[in-house]
Amino acid sequence: MKSIPCVLKALALALLPGLCHADDAVIPADSLVKDFRVFCDALESAHPDPYSSFGGRPYFSEARDAMIERLYAGGLTAPQFCDLLNEFTVPLADLHTFVQYPQSDYNDLRYVQRIRLDVLNDGLMVAGIASPHRHLLGSRLLAVNGVAVDDLAARMKKLKPSENRFGNLSNLSAWGNQDVMLRKLGALEGDSVSYRLLTPQADTVVVTLPLVDRERVADVEMARLSTDMELPDANLDYGFIGGGNDIMYFRLSRVMARENYKYCYRNGWADALDNIKYYYQGIGKEMPADPEEALSGIPSISERFSDMLRQMKDSGAKCLVIDMRGNGGGWTPITRPTMMMMYGDEYFGKDFGVYSMRLMSGLYLRKINTTIDKLAESWGFPLREGDYITMRDFIPDTISNLRAGGIARAMTETPDLLKQLDGKPLYRPESVYVLTDANTNSAAFHYAFYLSKLGATLVGVPSSQAPNTFMEVTPFSLPCTGLKASVSNTMQRFYPDDSPKAKVLKADVEVTAADYARNGLDANTPVKMALDHYRSNH
Repeated sequence: MKSIPCVLKALALALLPGLCHADDAVIPADSLVKDFRVFCDALESAHPDPYSSFGGRPYFSEARDAMIERLYAGGLTAPQFCDLLNEFTVPLADLHTFVQYPQSDYNDLRYVQRIRLDVLNDGLMVAGIASPHRHLLGSRLLAVNGVAVDDLAARMKKLKPSENRFGNLSNLSAWGNQDVMLRKLGALEGDSVSYRLLTPQADTVVVTLPLVDRERVADVEMARLSTDMELPDANLDYGFIGGGNDIMYFRLSRVMARENYKYCYRNGWADALDNIKYYYQGIGKEMPADPEEALSGIPSISERFSDMLRQMKDSGAKCLVIDMRGNGGGWTPITRPTMMMMYGDEYFGKDFGVYSMRLMSGLYLRKINTTIDKLAESWGFPLREGDYITMRDFIPDTISNLRAGGIARAMTETPDLLKQLDGKPLYRPESVYVLTDANTNSAAFHYAFYLSKLGATLVGVPSSQAPNTFMEVTPFSLPCTGLKASVSNTMQRFYPDDSPKAKVLKADVEVTAADYARNGLDANTPVKMALDHYRSNH
């Protein structure tokens, strides 16, 4: 089985060079054009297929030249330049090709005070709102300033990259509280925003909220969905839930662990140490000076998962809930040992029907800190830059050979355990539930997909990511603005292109606003629905 590594955007790009310009400064047109050409050069050299979505190479060139004309029309600030660059990539429908907005305290945008909308299977639900309107929590959004949600999502599709309907709704949720975006969507006149809502009591109401400067947004307290459930909340944390020892809960908030940090450091990847420092910053601790000590202080997914399975085995627990809500991704290979532990030879012999094609570009080779000759030597056949490597998750062979190869290539801290199991599960829960939402993407999407193919029940909301899509962050920066950017380097196919599943990985148990209402507007309604489903079937 071939591994498909996926690097979490925020982590992979967090420590690349900063901006040369303050994001409120107007950048000269010639600098913008130079950076845009660099971006397009990266697309054409490193993206697996930059042309087809534009209708072919001539039409890509036409769109590029049209954008250059727009840029020569006058200078832009860094955020405005990001808007245009990301708008240019919209035809690709590719979440891994993007330009990252600069981090800054400066922001001349105005925001709605205050509302948060979560993506559900039946649209957008109010999950947070200014406290005086707390009675509207759980309401479903129907329209914004008279523009229906479906129309807004269709308009958003032309402004921000997305891969399916849930990506459009997610973009609307993330960006639709800004005055500039609302104007682009044709849904703003004046200094306030009116929301037409369908309440949990089936009443249609309109609430109007003011637009305020960024620094005033937090002046008004926000009411949010609450919960009476106590769940492990740290990444790779676990514990029994449901009032007994029959249901185990595992929190996977990002697919990042000691395994992938060690791999990058040992293989000399650029920014490997910076990414380890970023991990420690994220948990509020100082990184040890010795890199090896720093690595040992990062939890291992293989160790944590095997300890959890042993605890389940000792207690006779039958159900495992893996919560990946809000998980933006990380490294797919580090999840594979967990499936080896749960499914043994069933995993090794499973044909998931997945294949991918990775472009061998100079940008990709710099990312993995190698040369084309060294890569060709490791693969055992001739390679040139510009070649594609086709990778499949299943190679016809004997189970014993598949097992030996899978364990030999496994990115794990528990290789001896995997060998000792000899194709038997460490422990196999009778029922596995995987919680997903619109932000369960990249490597987290992969894990959810593989687990579902092995019989797990998906609960929640489909990912913003399509099963058939472009994949993997390949980071670089633009020379004049210093903006951080990425292009995909891989094209993946999980289903035939004409399959309805090619765009959306649907949940087996779909979560709607009505489900939240039935569960008392509990923020952990998906968890409760997983428990209800398990208990009703056992």
